[in-house]
Amino acid sequence: MLVTEPIRASAPLAVFSSLLVFSPLIEGGTTQLPVLIIRLILLAALMAWVAVAMREGRMVLYPTCLYMVVAVFVAWATLSVLRSAYQAPGINWLVTILSYAVLLFLVLHLVESSNQVRWLVAVVLGMGIFEASVGMYQFLWVGDARAKGTFFNPNFFAAYEMAVFSLAFGLLCFSSPTLLPQKLFLWLTAGATAFAFVLAQSRGAALALVVAVTFIGFYRFRRAFLAILLLVLLAGAAIPNPLQQRVLSVGSQDPYAFTRWEIWHSSLQRLADHPLGVGLGQYKYTSFQYRFPIEGEIVRYGKRAESAHSGYVQMAVELGAPGLAVFLIGAGLMGREIFETQRLDLEPWERGVVIGLSGGMVGLLAHAAVDSVFHEPALVVLLALFAGVILAVQRLTRLKTPDSVPPWMIPFPASPARVALVGVLAIVSALLIVRPAAAWYAFAQGEAETQAGHVEKGLDWYRWATQIDPGVSGYHDAVARSEVARYQQTGDARHLRDAVDEFSLALALNPLDARLAHRMGNSYALLADIVDSGASREECLRQAAIAYEEAIRLDPYSPFGYFELGRIRGVQGQRDQAQALFRTAIEREPNFLPARVRLVEIALQNGMKEVAASEYAAILHIQERYKGRTLNLLERQFLDVNHQHLKSLVAPARAS
Repeated sequence: MLVTEPIRASAPLAVFSSLLVFSPLIEGGTTQLPVLIIRLILLAALMAWVAVAMREGRMVLYPTCLYMVVAVFVAWATLSVLRSAYQAPGINWLVTILSYAVLLFLVLHLVESSNQVRWLVAVVLGMGIFEASVGMYQFLWVGDARAKGTFFNPNFFAAYEMAVFSLAFGLLCFSSPTLLPQKLFLWLTAGATAFAFVLAQSRGAALALVVAVTFIGFYRFRRAFLAILLLVLLAGAAIPNPLQQRVLSVGSQDPYAFTRWEIWHSSLQRLADHPLGVGLGQYKYTSFQYRFPIEGEIVRYGKRAESAHSGYVQMAVELGAPGLAVFLIGAGLMGREIFETQRLDLEPWERGVVIGLSGGMVGLLAHAAVDSVFHEPALVVLLALFAGVILAVQRLTRLKTPDSVPPWMIPFPASPARVALVGVLAIVSALLIVRPAAAWYAFAQGEAETQAGHVEKGLDWYRWATQIDPGVSGYHDAVARSEVARYQQTGDARHLRDAVDEFSLALALNPLDARLAHRMGNSYALLADIVDSGASREECLRQAAIAYEEAIRLDPYSPFGYFELGRIRGVQGQRDQAQALFRTAIEREPNFLPARVRLVEIALQNGMKEVAASEYAAILHIQERYKGRTLNLLERQFLDVNHQHLKSLVAPARAS
């Protein structure tokens, strides 16, 4: 059932085993270096496969219907990147998609024997036990509220354990009663992963587990299993356990638990506005214009959905209906491959492997409907490897039959031109893989220097990041913010002008980020305060107003753009426009007190003391309502205002 005889040393087997062991261990901090290592390993393995093919003079491809759908999906994703407003994140995601496609391809072609299948299955089960042990230690000994293993998110940990449990459950359903040690190992794996799964308390993964177990159990036991499953679910609902308690207390413990419906509704609006997609990797940046209110909170529009919390919804938004359709077609074709594999004359353990892996895949795909499963490298590596192993089992089994489909033999002899072309492609691919990680580490070093108070050193590192990967707007934004900090230290206006240039470049690279436009407006406003001539001051105010107008267009729900533009209009003498902008700010955010203070001041200037008194009373009422509440930085920006200078001016009107 598992490893029963010595396995010949194999470089591909070492690669796949290392990826299985390494991919769940990359959480707990930045994933840049681990993802870089995974991508380079896959690139090196692919280049080695190509080199062997050239040495043998032919390229052997095992036929599968997935080739075409993967190629179409990658082509559509590439087109999506080319037409997107901000290409840097799309390029990074495209490299990620290609990496997973390479992994699937390599597993299909490089798993050479049933024993290697056994070995990979054993590695997956072993990692499940390891992760379960870490999770149990966290919950039972450390006292963490939820087990999460080596993952940063308990939901992803639960999904991983669900997939491993499905594999163990599938093998148990078809295990031989004579192999007692291996059967005990499977029971240990199933018990440990199930217990750790409960400690993770993931509602979405619970749905995935039910789907996976139903898939496996119904295949093996048919309708009788449904009654057993129903009894288990009823017991889980009746017997106190951490998962049950989290489901019952969802509303009180997590005030944002039900905002996923709002996120999905907002996402469907994006899809309706852009049926062909907003572009790969663009969901985060299009979220400014699709905010939704959370009533009862200090900041109504404070939550900006940077993830759809559904792999399919996010895919539809970014790649459009065609991209999602291609992916679902691919999933359907993989389902057909699973069905065809089950019809073959498999040994019991092979049938258990296939049905267990299939259940894990079905569970992961089900979980992706309610969470960002496709953003977690360890889970997608597991998904791709599960699919590849199933296809490898199908291929190895068909080789034993006389009517097996022969592989495609493509002539691929070595030649100077071909070797040079492969070398160039390898170098370009390596650069695409290394560049984002190198730039990010330069940026991270700049962040560390800046936080330590070394603004000059931090700026140097930020500039290195812009040179390594000039297409990332965030690095130019960091340079600009450092220039503003240098101005605050030195008072030299040249730093503000440099900051404006960098903000302009960042906004040109990423014309969707309202924060960049707002910061550029702030820089122009600072310049207006220090320039010498009146004409230059008016020009700076005009540029600041243009920048704030752009920020409002990009993020119409944030009060800050209206507030800052209102201040500019007030300086320009356009008091009515300023008043209208301040009122728009509090229409969006009634608790945004800086705008209410400005309205009081304008009302007093216009002699409208009753209006001023009404607004002042609203300020006092709002501050009293949230008195004693622990505030985050954004909430303090809303509520912490100095209005003492207004008290004596408003008092006569309030008294009357």
